[in-house]
Amino acid sequence: MKFCVNHKHFRLAMLIALALLSPLLLATGCARRQSIVVATLTNPSATGSLCPNQTLTGDGNVLLSWLEPSGDSLALRFAIRRGQGWTTPKTVVVRKNFDKYAEAPPWVLMLPNGTLISVWAEQLPPGKGKWPGNYLLSAVSSDSGQNWSQPVIIHSDRTDGEHSFGSLVSHDEDHAAIVWLDSRDYEVKHTYRLMSAVISSSGSVSSETTVDDDVCTCCPTALISTLQGLMAAYRNHTSEEIRDIYTAREFSGKWQTGQPLKGENWHINGCPVNGPSLAVNQQNVVAVWFSSKEDKPSVQIAFSSNSGATFKTSTTLDSASQEKSVLGKTAVTVLDSGDAIVSWIRRQGGKSEMILSRVRSDGTILSSQMIAEGSSESFGYPRMQHNGSDVLLSWAGSKEAEKINTLLIRNLR
Repeated sequence: MKFCVNHKHFRLAMLIALALLSPLLLATGCARRQSIVVATLTNPSATGSLCPNQTLTGDGNVLLSWLEPSGDSLALRFAIRRGQGWTTPKTVVVRKNFDKYAEAPPWVLMLPNGTLISVWAEQLPPGKGKWPGNYLLSAVSSDSGQNWSQPVIIHSDRTDGEHSFGSLVSHDEDHAAIVWLDSRDYEVKHTYRLMSAVISSSGSVSSETTVDDDVCTCCPTALISTLQGLMAAYRNHTSEEIRDIYTAREFSGKWQTGQPLKGENWHINGCPVNGPSLAVNQQNVVAVWFSSKEDKPSVQIAFSSNSGATFKTSTTLDSASQEKSVLGKTAVTVLDSGDAIVSWIRRQGGKSEMILSRVRSDGTILSSQMIAEGSSESFGYPRMQHNGSDVLLSWAGSKEAEKINTLLIRNLR
């Protein structure tokens, strides 16, 4: 199986280095504990599939997308979980040059009007740079995925650099919003931008703008739609190599200046390939992220009760010890109660573990448990969505079972 590992800009070296940093101990600090009931869930992806992603449909069902072997190519496919089963998988496009990185998977999103919008990255032929560049493309379907429009390039820039790590969300009845990392300035300024645009149900792309003109080059982004507008989370970058997590909010089509979530002042001379996660439920917003200031890796969580206008003081979900190390790769969703369900990857006893926690909005950790183990590569970059009283968690296949894994976390209130 091909794992989704990105080798650009010292990514592999940074991942290995971070994995060897000081071990960590799970911080509980709660007065009571509640077990989380999980069940293995079959999914319709084929053997050898990779790069899973999840979105919610307008009626609250989980849409799972993935890349699947198709002859000597890969097919971008999707299916919707309805009731106790899945719809028949459908194919968006088949390509030989998909980007195959778990931290930057393709997207399939259903707008409130029923239109499907898909976004994916394709590698370009080798150019002047050390690494092949890529373009982000989009296509739409108005007939539930039976037929798709001719793909269009999302960004105005046509240089052979990187355009990737997109995040997609419904913006209104007829439009989706997208943010992505863009290297159009790299040759001159050696910086990446965080860009945004709007994709309509007709397939047209408009309103391209810069959200932040200096961001980390390969950390995944996050994007949600709150009651007060769009909110993006990303890893910022400064000329002094400070790489803290920032959030930026959009009002009336204009992005406000990004603000640090915590102001950790993490100095690192390379991209850690570890981006933030965001989730929203009514006015409740939750942000989860990885940091390693002073070589002390941790997973942090912060809550907002006013659509992300302000966040409470963050809580550490994992902190250092001699027994455990933390790798991050977070995922999060928010229950109707305001509690968050969070997952992340840590390492212990020669194996990587996926940890699942329920965290109250005041930062109290109600429960934490190991739900899967394997290699860090086998987990990829997990994804999570809240569906009624259940949460669906997906991650990349492993060497033992070259297939996307899904778990159903049941009866959460």
